[in-house]
Parts: sequence; structure tokens; C-alpha cells
Amino acid sequence: MAKTTDVIVVGGGVNGTCIAYHLAQRGASVTLVEKDNIAAGPTGLSCGIIRQHYSHPITASIALAALRFFENFKDLVGGDCDFRQTGYIFAAGPDTINTLKANVALQQSLGINTSVISVEELRELVPGAAIDGIVGAAYEPESGYADPYSTSVAFANRAEELGAEVLIGTEVHSVIVEGGKARGVVTNQGRLEAASVVLATGPWSSRLAKLFGIDLPIVPCRVQVCLFERAPDLNHDKIFIDSPLGVYTRPEGEDLMLVGSVATDEAKAGIKHPDDFQRVADFDAVSRYSEQLIERFPKMDKGSFLKGYASLYDVTPDWQPILDELPGIENLYCCAGSSGHGFKLAPIVGKMMADLITRGKSDNDDINFFAFDRFAREELVESGYAHKLLG
Repeated sequence: MAKTTDVIVVGGGVNGTCIAYHLAQRGASVTLVEKDNIAAGPTGLSCGIIRQHYSHPITASIALAALRFFENFKDLVGGDCDFRQTGYIFAAGPDTINTLKANVALQQSLGINTSVISVEELRELVPGAAIDGIVGAAYEPESGYADPYSTSVAFANRAEELGAEVLIGTEVHSVIVEGGKARGVVTNQGRLEAASVVLATGPWSSRLAKLFGIDLPIVPCRVQVCLFERAPDLNHDKIFIDSPLGVYTRPEGEDLMLVGSVATDEAKAGIKHPDDFQRVADFDAVSRYSEQLIERFPKMDKGSFLKGYASLYDVTPDWQPILDELPGIENLYCCAGSSGHGFKLAPIVGKMMADLITRGKSDNDDINFFAFDRFAREELVESGYAHKLLG
């Protein structure tokens, strides 16, 4: 006889493990199913940036609550998420400075510690940066980055301590639907039954949902990150979002720097299958990032490229996730389509999903903002920036 639990969570990335943790904390019996290992997919390759700069009060409020969760992670969850409070800078050009100022005012009204800084203040915070094309910036001293792998493992471990079962190397082939309700999953290890099923499967979500007749507007998209050794005389210890150039930089330890893109052009190019894509960064990407890095930090002409890799985003039309019970099948839930925002929001998104599953939806819930039917209603979430990844 197949084992039965209250909830099966499919996917062992940060969203799946966090949902399992919050459900187990509420006393639900949970089985977390992951086809590989915890954080083996895009979560493990995330740059782990934690920031609060968003264009909407709901997303900004979630980001603030998530920051507080990361700050107190050890007390709340146990384990170590390796949160490093470096500070976060969003540099704007003439075309985005007014949007930035409006967003900072919004964020300040929510209690976020952020401010608009001048070019002169930016030079002091980021010595060695060339300021060409920048007319102002937003600065969040409390933001930073954490380790996505350690975070996900800590969530999974704590969920187990609270009674959840974590099954790795267990691939879901289909969802069991009987009488219009989700009843469990069929895996390579056999059948698992549950009262509810959650798809926290990132770039794999749309392929899995098609098996039971639901078209999720989630496209797996390839994105690239490069790692550089910093020039010996460049002191760059903050996360720097460079809107004019369309890139971001993030410190890695004492001597290294991660570089990636905030432009959406690259991520708009979907791939056919999330298990089949080029995992090494292209030569063109390495060259482009190198040139942009030197343009913003001239001293990096003495730096060196170490390696580059590619990962995946699970992108929706408005670059915001789907957090909802899916139509036509009761007790089948989706937490996917994070579009590059997943890690930084996960602690609160996991709580929101656990609330939805255990007590249902209320008209006042923020989770309604991420409803699946917003696409059919043509009420997509609007971003204040052309680079929708920035929210």
C-alpha cells in the first residue's frame, strides 16, 4: 500500500525545501521529493543576492520580511545560511533615476532602510568605479547575499527534524489525479499518496503541468554568470547593480567578483528542455562581461577571468512567480516562475504557500497578487524598470 501524507512537495530547491519546512512547522505530515540532490538545480547556482528594491509594495514588503528572516536564520531554522550583510547599490542612469526615486520613497514608507545617494556619495561607497552614465543610486546598507545551497539544506534538515520525509534521487513522472483532485505522485521509486501536491519544480514546471492538461506560462531560460579575480588594488565589497550597463557585480570572498546580467534579452531566449542546455558560459558572454567590468571598474584591466557557467531561470510573462492552486485540479499547487527572484523571497514565499495549503485563500492575502489567472485576466504585474528582473 502506498504511503500517504498530508502534502507532497515536488522539488528540492530553496522554494520546495522552505515550503516543506513551513508546513512541517505547522504540524502537517510532509514528503519532499527531489529527483537529484537538495539544491542541485538552479538554486545551487544562484548568486544568492538579497535586496529589497522592488517597484510594488507587496514584493517590497515580502523582500523586507525575507531579509529579516535571513538575518535571524540560525535562530529561526538552525544551520547557517552564511548571510553576509555587504550593502546593496542600485545605480541609475538618466532614463531610470525618476523611477528609482519613486521606488525608494515607496520602500521607505514600508520601513525599508534605503536612500537615494548622489554620485559623490557613490564614489565614496564604491572607490575605483567610473561613474560615466550614472546620475544617482539607491543604497541599502542592510542587504547582502547568502549561500543558497546551505540555506536549502538547512530548510530540508529542519523539516526532517520536524517530521518531514526527504526523498532524494526520486523523480516524479506524473501527478495522480482522481475525481478532479490531486492524490499523490508516481515516481521512479513507486507511488506516493497525499491529500495535496505542490509543484516547486522551477524550470521543469511547465513540462510537468502539461502531463495533466495545464499550460503554465513558464519558460526555462538560460542565464550566464562569470567569476573574476579582482585587481589587487580594487576594493569592491558591495553588491552593485549597474542599470546603465545592464550588469551586476557581487563580491565573492576577499579576492573574487561574480558578474551577471540584469538585462532581460538573454533570459528571453527560452530553451527546449531544462535538462539539455550548455552549462559553460559562452565566449561572447565572457567577453561582454569583461568589457563591461572594465568600463565600470577600470582597474579590472589587471583582473583575470577564472570561469563562467550557465544556469536557468523559470520565467513568466511578467517576471513574477505563480503562487496558487491550479485550475481544474483541487489541492494541486504551484510555486514556480520565480524569474530570478526566487532565492531572496523564498523564506516568505514558503510561508505564504504553507498558509494557502493549510487554511485556504483569503481575499486579503498578498498571495493573490501572484494568482495563476492574472494572465488570463491580462492583469500582469507591472515593473518600473525595462529590466524586469529588477522588479
